[in-house]
Amino acid sequence: MEFFKSLKVISAAAVMSISLVACSTEGNEFSPEQVVQNALADNAKMPAYYGESVMKFNDGTGKMELKEWVSEDGKRRTEAVMPDTGEKSITVNDGNELISFDEAANTAFVIDMKDNTLMNMSPKEQAEMLLNAIKDTHSIKLVGEEKMIGRDVYHLKAEAKDENTLYGDQEIWVDKENWFVLKSTSASGDIQVSVEYKKIEFNPTLKDSLFTLELPKDVEMKDISAMTEEKEVQSLEKAVEIMEKPFLYVQEKNGLKIEQMTVMSGGSDVNPELSLTYFKDNLPYFSLSIFAIEEENKEFDGEGINIRGLKGDKTEIKDFRLLNWAEDGFGYSVIISHPELTFEEMNKIIEEMGYVEVK
Repeated sequence: MEFFKSLKVISAAAVMSISLVACSTEGNEFSPEQVVQNALADNAKMPAYYGESVMKFNDGTGKMELKEWVSEDGKRRTEAVMPDTGEKSITVNDGNELISFDEAANTAFVIDMKDNTLMNMSPKEQAEMLLNAIKDTHSIKLVGEEKMIGRDVYHLKAEAKDENTLYGDQEIWVDKENWFVLKSTSASGDIQVSVEYKKIEFNPTLKDSLFTLELPKDVEMKDISAMTEEKEVQSLEKAVEIMEKPFLYVQEKNGLKIEQMTVMSGGSDVNPELSLTYFKDNLPYFSLSIFAIEEENKEFDGEGINIRGLKGDKTEIKDFRLLNWAEDGFGYSVIISHPELTFEEMNKIIEEMGYVEVK
């Protein structure tokens, strides 16, 4: 299981601990905040549990079969198997450090968890984060009461009011006793993910050894924090050295100025990504990201938008506006920052891009 599949397992460990959304029903309406407070008032901590679930993706990855052991103080062990390929990984989070071990590659990815507030959030904090993200953009309601794996559940649905929103429709089936999510389906852009528990046992006896990962002596250790280190680049000439050949960029003219230039280092396994932040009249105008791509991926799937005579992709979600295209071995992404800068005006700026001249 390569690096990005391992990240999906790591992400699954966080996703599956979000444990509450809000509901409203005819004649008995509650705000999301009220439901969170009422549901978690008597049980602020998620009980220890053992669970078996299936996570499905719509991006061609297929599905993962997962087993989880979670202690009352938040320590977690997740074993994930891709049944189509037999690939397996084991992820352990002891609160200080998360290690994800890929057996086939004999590689372990490490994340420092001490300052990782997102993945160390309590169920209540994660619930509040999700609710804050969708409370203005979704209508949240109670669909009904159902039964799942022998437990009584509420079926809740959050429907997006506008199709141009970051989060699409969300559905959860939440345990009535402790507000644990036994099933969920969620959409974000074109990505759809579903998680369904086939078995759940609360308050099991868990040995401390579960949250210690025994690794082979010859395992290759990779620190994800180090792999994604961002560094400032001092000149375009230095940037060409990093990217290994000249690339297209927007020249500093018509009031445009490169305010910052950074590179995100991906280590030996991931190509570096160069980012140029442009200002105009001392205000952020747009940012340009450049990264090497494989030849077979030289075109982005888009809406048929013409960018520099090539097929491009345009994304607009609320105030987030993005243009993507690929050219001569590089992928280019432009995020428009200034509210008065239109797609049409940005496209004209892109048309005038030129290659960095190396002396």
